[in-house]
Amino acid sequence: NEDSEDSEISRATHNVLERQRREDLKCRFQLLRDSIPELEDNERAPKVAILKKAREFVHQLIGEEERLCADKELERQRKLILLKRLHDL
Repeated sequence: NEDSEDSEISRATHNVLERQRREDLKCRFQLLRDSIPELEDNERAPKVAILKKAREFVHQLIGEEERLCADKELERQRKLILLKRLHDL
C-alpha cells in the first residue's frame, strides 16, 4: 500500500514538473515569436513556422551585420584619408 502511495506521489510530482516544462517551453516560443517582426502579431503561429522564420531572421541579421561592418570599415578608411589630407594642408 505504501508503494502505491509513493507511486502516486511520484506520478503527481512528475506530472507537475512536466506541466511546468511545457508551460516554460510555450512561453519561450512566444518570446521567440514576438522577436520576429514577421510573426510578432500572429499569436497562432505554429512552432515549426516560428523556428523557420527565426532561422531566416537570424540569417538576415547576420547579412545586415556583415554589410554594416563593411560600411564601417569603408568609413574608417575614408576618415584616415581625410585626416591625412587635413594634415597635409
